[in-house]
Amino acid sequence: MDPKQRKAIRLVVGLLVASLSMSALFALLTLVFRHDVLIYQQARHPGADPAALDRTLWTRPVPVLALAVLYVWVTRQLLAGVARGYRRVRIISAAGFVAVAYLLLSGEYPGWMRGVQTVQLLLLASLIVAVNRPVVRSAFPAVPDERPRNRRAAWLLVLVAPLVAELTLGTIPLRTAWVLLVFAPLYGGGALFLREIVRRTGGGYANLLLMGVAYGVVEEGLVLQSLTSPHLYHAADWAPRLFGLNTDYTLLNLVYHAVFSVTIPVVLVELCFPGHGTRPYLRRGGLIATGLIALAGAGLVRLAVPPSEDPGYTLPLGAVLGFAAVALGAGGVALRVHLRPADALRPPRPLAVALTTGGAALLFFGLAWPFGGARQPLFTHGTWALLPMAGATAIVVLLVYRMRRWSAAPGWTRAHLIAACTGALAAHTVFGLLGQADGALDRGFLGAVAVLTVTLGWAAVHYRASPEFALGDRRNVNLSQ
Repeated sequence: MDPKQRKAIRLVVGLLVASLSMSALFALLTLVFRHDVLIYQQARHPGADPAALDRTLWTRPVPVLALAVLYVWVTRQLLAGVARGYRRVRIISAAGFVAVAYLLLSGEYPGWMRGVQTVQLLLLASLIVAVNRPVVRSAFPAVPDERPRNRRAAWLLVLVAPLVAELTLGTIPLRTAWVLLVFAPLYGGGALFLREIVRRTGGGYANLLLMGVAYGVVEEGLVLQSLTSPHLYHAADWAPRLFGLNTDYTLLNLVYHAVFSVTIPVVLVELCFPGHGTRPYLRRGGLIATGLIALAGAGLVRLAVPPSEDPGYTLPLGAVLGFAAVALGAGGVALRVHLRPADALRPPRPLAVALTTGGAALLFFGLAWPFGGARQPLFTHGTWALLPMAGATAIVVLLVYRMRRWSAAPGWTRAHLIAACTGALAAHTVFGLLGQADGALDRGFLGAVAVLTVTLGWAAVHYRASPEFALGDRRNVNLSQ
């Protein structure tokens, strides 16, 4: 590294340190003058809840400070001449500029504090210019990364997950299909992130299902607050509540998210790219970015849905801690525990597999999902509601048991796996057509989706079952793994 390059890198490091110092100063000022800031914000939003403003006070400066703290890490890599460190400085400087610009333009802080933000924004702009100078770039020549990745598979999973979870069930009517954009970062980013960490730890579909349960606890319990809310979606009227938990709604959604929000989208994409197998689609930087996108998506849904659909309800602290513990526990087990192979049972033909998963899905939804938003009076609050819940639970247990044994047999192939997904997907769309569709347009759309699902699924089954694709078709299809 020649003297010009060293001098240019020292300038970049100086700007990094200066930007970090300004972030720390802004966070400190927010702490010291907290009451003044809240008075200013209440004057700008006279109808806002003071408690809500107090809770959200730190949602702006803390992420900016956390982003700035990363500068310490990348600075060491930069000084050591690590090319990855240089790339990370470029990414973090741009992200920091966007975050600080948002803070400044939002006008949520007094004028004298916006002066600090202006200085920090100028420092970040200078950093972006300095780090992209040719003399700095020449000090970190690009090194080809030979690690396998599959961007097309990753993007397909990001697209498929929200479509399967929301649109093809009819929970979002076509007239408000734009709402899918609000949920897409959480569903797409979440499914991709979970798939990557499960596959990196050697987990299989069983681990993915359990990770899907953890995902359901986070989305429904912590983000939407629907597992405990007495008002949202009328979930409290579905069945008796236990310790403040909407029991039937919890059963339905934890199973649904595990199967339809996470596992089936992952299975479908892996079937589309069989040559890539179970290897990760992303490298480490992509994995981190995906996790951050999923986290941002959770924040977006939290800000968009509960305040409008369930105003005034705040999740109790005990529930927050409980849901967090359950999600972490389920996730930890999913990453560390691997099931032993099940006793093999000769699988039936793919058509019988599709009929089995489709029938099980229809029965499960029929027992766990009340038509019209609530059960009939006989099943609303009394213990009678526990009977259909028990039936729905039994269906899930029996299907998982049978699928594990079928998939452990030598005769289980990708054709069977495609048939299983086709049956479940078609049944879940048919149920949406019967119980969720709002108007002729939505019924026609869901009917077309169901027909298309069966047609494409059955064509794929025959394609995979043809003799030229029979050899080697046992790879990555055992559900016990």
